[in-house]
Amino acid sequence: MRKIIFLSTIMLVGFTLFFTQSFASEDFEIRGNGFSLDSNLDSPTLYQSTLRLNFNSLSEVTYGSMIIRTDDITLATRMIPEEWSFSYNADGSFIGSGSVYTLQDTYYKMKITGERKFVADNWSMWQAVGEIEGNNEKYSFQLVVTGDDRFATSSQKSTQRIIIPTGNAQQHEMGEYIPESPTIFRGTIVTWMNHDTVTHTVQSQDGKGNVIPLFNSGVLQPGDSFEHQFNEPGIYDYLCTLHPWRVGTVIVV
Repeated sequence: MRKIIFLSTIMLVGFTLFFTQSFASEDFEIRGNGFSLDSNLDSPTLYQSTLRLNFNSLSEVTYGSMIIRTDDITLATRMIPEEWSFSYNADGSFIGSGSVYTLQDTYYKMKITGERKFVADNWSMWQAVGEIEGNNEKYSFQLVVTGDDRFATSSQKSTQRIIIPTGNAQQHEMGEYIPESPTIFRGTIVTWMNHDTVTHTVQSQDGKGNVIPLFNSGVLQPGDSFEHQFNEPGIYDYLCTLHPWRVGTVIVV
C-alpha cells in the first residue's frame, strides 16, 4: 500500500498543467489533470490525478495538493509549503522542489524542471521533467505544460533540426533523414542541414506524393541549410526532388 500511495502522489505521465493567475497581485495558481503511473511495476496501475499549486510570488508555494482516484481507491496528499521552493525565470523556465506527504504520514522528495518550448501572445508551452525519491524508491515523470506566462513577450522560439546525412542520395543505403519523422509543437522552426557530400532539395508534397508549393529549399549544397516554420497542426510530407526515393515527414501538434 505504501508504494501505491507514493506513486499516486507524484508519478505523472502525459500531464497538462494550466497556469491561471491574477496580475493585479502576486497570487497565481497552477491546476492540472492527468495520469499517474509506476513504471517500476511489472503491471503498472493507472490513476486519474488532479494537482493544485498556489503561489503568492514567483518563488513561494503557499498551498499544494494532489488527489488520485481509481474505481477502488481515492488518495489525497499535500505539499509542505515551508519545505518547497519554486523559481520561475525570465526566460520562461522553471524549477521546483520540496517535500510531500500522504494522509498516512509517508514522506517523499519531489523535483520538477520545465523548459519553455513555445510562446504565444498570452500563454506558453513547456516540456517538464522531474523525479521523486524516498524510502529507497525513485521515480521519474514527464509533463507537457501549458498556460499563462508572466514572461510571454520573450522572443524565444521552438526549433527542430533535421540532418541530411552522408549517403542520403544512395537508394539502397542507410541514409534516411535524422530524425525521419519528428513530432513538433505548432510554431516550431524546422531547419534541414545538408551533411551529405552531394546536393539535395527539400520540397513539400501532399499525402498522394504530389509536389505542392508550401516550402521549397532549392538546391542545397553540402553544408547549406534551409528552414521553415510550421504554424498549423497536421502531417507534412516532403521529398528530395533530386533523389525522389528519399522522403520524410514532419508531424505538427
